[in-house]
Amino acid sequence: MQLLQGLLSDLRSRPKRHLGLAFIAVSNHITVVVLAAAPTVLAVPALNPTQSACSIENCINAVAVESDARLSLPAGHPQCEESGPTASCEVEGTAADSVPGTPAVPEGQSACPSTDVKPVPTTPAACSDTLLPPIAPARSSGDPALIVMPSVPAASLGARLTSRLELTATADTLRSGRQVVLTATASASVTSTGTAIEIFDTTSGTLIAACGQGNQCAVGYTAISGVHDFVAFITPPMVSPPDEASALESNHSTVGWLDSAVTASAAIVGRDQAITITATSTIDVAQGGRWLEIYDLTAGSRITYCSRGTSCSTVVKETKGGVHQIVGYVTGEPEAVSAPIGLTWLDVSLSATTVGPKVDGTVYLKAVTNTDLTDTPWVVGIYDDQGHLVDHACKTGNTCSVQASVSGQTTPKYTAVVGVLPEAIPTAKSNVVQKAPAAPALVDIQAKSAAIEPTHLLWGVDSCKPFIGGGQNLYNAVVRSLGSPDFWGRYLTNTVCPGISSTEIALASSHHMGILPIYNDYNCSAVVSYATGHQYAVEAAAAANRLGIPAGRLLAIDIEPPGPACPGAGGVDGGFIEGWYDGVHEAGYVPVYYGNGTAGTEFARAWCSTVASLPNVAAESAIWSFEPSLLGRYYKAKAPNFAPYKPGCAGNVEAWQYMLSAGSNVDVDQDEALSTLPLWYPVTAS
Repeated sequence: MQLLQGLLSDLRSRPKRHLGLAFIAVSNHITVVVLAAAPTVLAVPALNPTQSACSIENCINAVAVESDARLSLPAGHPQCEESGPTASCEVEGTAADSVPGTPAVPEGQSACPSTDVKPVPTTPAACSDTLLPPIAPARSSGDPALIVMPSVPAASLGARLTSRLELTATADTLRSGRQVVLTATASASVTSTGTAIEIFDTTSGTLIAACGQGNQCAVGYTAISGVHDFVAFITPPMVSPPDEASALESNHSTVGWLDSAVTASAAIVGRDQAITITATSTIDVAQGGRWLEIYDLTAGSRITYCSRGTSCSTVVKETKGGVHQIVGYVTGEPEAVSAPIGLTWLDVSLSATTVGPKVDGTVYLKAVTNTDLTDTPWVVGIYDDQGHLVDHACKTGNTCSVQASVSGQTTPKYTAVVGVLPEAIPTAKSNVVQKAPAAPALVDIQAKSAAIEPTHLLWGVDSCKPFIGGGQNLYNAVVRSLGSPDFWGRYLTNTVCPGISSTEIALASSHHMGILPIYNDYNCSAVVSYATGHQYAVEAAAAANRLGIPAGRLLAIDIEPPGPACPGAGGVDGGFIEGWYDGVHEAGYVPVYYGNGTAGTEFARAWCSTVASLPNVAAESAIWSFEPSLLGRYYKAKAPNFAPYKPGCAGNVEAWQYMLSAGSNVDVDQDEALSTLPLWYPVTAS
């Protein structure tokens, strides 16, 4: 509901196009000729039709049609005049348009009493003695009006004959299911006559009101769709429209009940496949200067529109996978919005991880589609770069998880594919579809993921000291004692620890070793407020730029645990986290937070409160957790399985400092990181 209200708010803020319509209404005028020796004769002339003062072509300026490569006209249908891009329109009626509405006594009025003298059909109508105002006689500029008196005594005429009958409606257009009040008013009362005032819905051919008393007859009327035509008569009581020669007929009044709907030729298709979308209106939008629009709620934009007709169609082809909520919308006052329909262009994503090294081990693969494939003709399968289906294809749900074994010196890439498995044999009550031995490759491909290499674990270290320079070679010491690091965490600037040097950068480049850039301040207690976090980010980004770190690489903020060295670190707040995110993100880098990832800790509470209101922080950042901190003898070949503590809310925990330095000759902390962490791999001139 909020989404539709938002749509209406957006649409109401746009200028709406309205027709300037002038109507000339000609009412019935009945001449009553009374002869002493002859019966009364009522002559009822034909009504002049209501006319528009201008045609739609003259009233509306031509509308420029913008091009949209996604859209095309439905086959065999012409472009709708003065409408949006690739829109076709038609005027079509439905059976619902002629369905009788529901009459009711108008609110605040009472039902007209019945009488035994006059057998008036029972209807929920109200009557009163309200008179029809007389027509002012025409006058010339100099002569008084000529009044013609009857040629016989007035008393001999009995009850005064009705000479005029007018029908009015409280609205000409309403939303579907709303009530209009129709009122027929005569110039004389029908109480002492053998006639009644009756109102008919000529569209459905039904009597909706009958009053045997008074000058006025009113009825509330509710219909669902279409334009209904109404007319009133003064006639002997009957349930069918009378012969015009024996009754006095009013002017006709038309009322439209407006509603909108939207349909599509398919609910789910593959990328680059076409869906024909049709929005409908229960009235021809050209009659009121309205537009019939097809609107994409997901994209927040109009797809196309028609300036005439009761249906508006276009063909949409999306090149990217996605789910779109579509509505039909009729502009004007009142307006109408259809219930939304969901259209899916298939998409599939793939993740691949291994908890082992880059080569050898088990790869865990997971394909996710953007819709449930159970009731579709398609399956999802995962293939390696040799075209082999991994394990099995999946049919039910929107996920498919399989495992692959990796051996050798290279890691294959994998691709998820949505299509049809030839001669597929579903296993009863299973998500597994057995592949056909002779034809394992999918056909009728609907969607395909990017080819990805499995995420694997990187082993590394971080240190306050430089890993080369100053007469020391910490890098060689680490290689001899612990193993060759895949990455090394070092500081960006000279604060408590010296910043990384050009000599270190050159060594990292020569060994293709990643750098995990860290920023900290002299005062490790100063981790409070947005301004502080943002200022740190600006300083870190400036240092990264000086060092030649390209955009898209990570910058990590050091948030130490509270203790004697950093007593104020326990005050870390959401403002600080947001400030670091904004400053780093604005500079084109990826924000990373080094902190205690354990749920319920100071950092975790601040993190969770931030991402609850700013989910983009969780999606576009990473956490480097320093808990749990292990004891014992660890090195690269004996590194633990990746198991950092997580904050208990959204967030990408992609690095783990699993062991602190013991202060020995190899003075480094030991770390693990997923290969998805955007480390900096320096490239220096040889």
